[in-house]
Amino acid sequence: MQISWRTQFWEPVLVLVWRELRIRYKRTVLGFFWSLVPPIAQAFIWLIVVEKFFRYDIPNYSAYLLCSAFTWQFIQNALLDGCSVMLFHMPLIKAFPMRREILPIASVASNLVHFLLALLVLFVYLQVLQVPIRPQWLLLPLVLAGLIALVLGFVLALSCLTVFYIDLKFVLDSFVLRLLFFACPVFYFVEMVPSHWYHAYMLNPFAVYLTALRQILLPPVQLPDGRPALPFDWLHFGIALAISVLTLLVGWTIFRRYQNQLAEWL
Repeated sequence: MQISWRTQFWEPVLVLVWRELRIRYKRTVLGFFWSLVPPIAQAFIWLIVVEKFFRYDIPNYSAYLLCSAFTWQFIQNALLDGCSVMLFHMPLIKAFPMRREILPIASVASNLVHFLLALLVLFVYLQVLQVPIRPQWLLLPLVLAGLIALVLGFVLALSCLTVFYIDLKFVLDSFVLRLLFFACPVFYFVEMVPSHWYHAYMLNPFAVYLTALRQILLPPVQLPDGRPALPFDWLHFGIALAISVLTLLVGWTIFRRYQNQLAEWL
């Protein structure tokens, strides 16, 4: 009897995502809203530092910070959780025959659920601030698709390679993500990047997606020094999409190559 693709793939992914969400918020009063506490607290600290110490008066600056903080939380949590997902599910891998790529995909999907819910909270906040709905919002699915493909490509590769080289998890947490945080416009704007560094800076696809989300969801930023807001950068966005597809293909190839050796190493 042939097993359908839905039974073999999608149903296990949904089961694992639901299990992850249920375990994470079991016996909590606020449930999902606990996942909003770290980025909101971080954005609040940035807001105080920038407005009180640097004396920047940027309209709706808190909304820009929340947009970046929610996106960065998704990137960071998805990479860290995906890096350890095969080690975490070691008993499941040894006990049951299954498509092992389900595990990293479910890990990214569970973090994506948090991100989408956080974006809903952001949309509500934008309405409170009376930020108008813009036609550029229609680009949101395309930007999210590129970001998800990029993150999933890295997770597929890291989830497999971390089994053989556990040091990767520590390098990612203590060095790579901290460096990437400052290499992306999380608490600052891409308009602040010197013009002679701009093209090299925008070769970082994470920076492109963070900038794109801010540009399509929020009005053009008004910097205190009078520098004009940059328009949506279609050239670098197209490059970022190509990098995302390539990363996904490479990550999938690495996973498929080494997945049969996982049980021997776990």
